[in-house]
Amino acid sequence: MNKSIAMESRLDKLEQDNRRLKLALGLLLLVLAAIPLAGAAMPQQTPEMITAQGFYVIDENGTRRAGMNAAGIAYWDYNGAPRVMMHTDGIRYNDENGSVIWSTPPR
Repeated sequence: MNKSIAMESRLDKLEQDNRRLKLALGLLLLVLAAIPLAGAAMPQQTPEMITAQGFYVIDENGTRRAGMNAAGIAYWDYNGAPRVMMHTDGIRYNDENGSVIWSTPPR
């Protein structure tokens, strides 16, 4: 009789653990299902002002294509060579080797 009581006690504990596990799994699934819904409910926020000393525009390959900073604006070709530069001292157009092919007269 002692063995049957011990077996019944172990079975009760196992069933209780099983119920707790099912409850925990159900709550986890509920939380995971709620995360995308919470993200969809959040409004898009557009900053009123972006402050930076400069920025670059890169293409899908990570190649720098354009940039702007306090000195001016520059554009690079597909090979990464600077092609057009607009600075405070004027505008320059370069060939693929970086040689100036046209520029505005100096000030």
